[in-house]
Amino acid sequence: MNYIGVSELKQTKRMWKMLDSEGELVLTKEGKPGAVILAVTPETLESTVRSIRRARFSDAVARIRLRGPAMDEAEVEKEIADYRAGKP
Repeated sequence: MNYIGVSELKQTKRMWKMLDSEGELVLTKEGKPGAVILAVTPETLESTVRSIRRARFSDAVARIRLRGPAMDEAEVEKEIADYRAGKP
């Protein structure tokens, strides 16, 4: 997996070459991962986005289940809000 800094996004030829060879890039800010850039085509865009959303939702549900029945309603609502906000 290749990493690319926010400041390097201006080097579009390099970015596209890396994306073509790897299929995905990790976008970093101040050396810390912040986003993933995935190669898609017009035909695969919607299914790729659906798959990502499904995976993120599954992760959120798994985190809730790990906490067990001790979670109160406020904690469940916070997990849902974090998921919707894109927080891991």
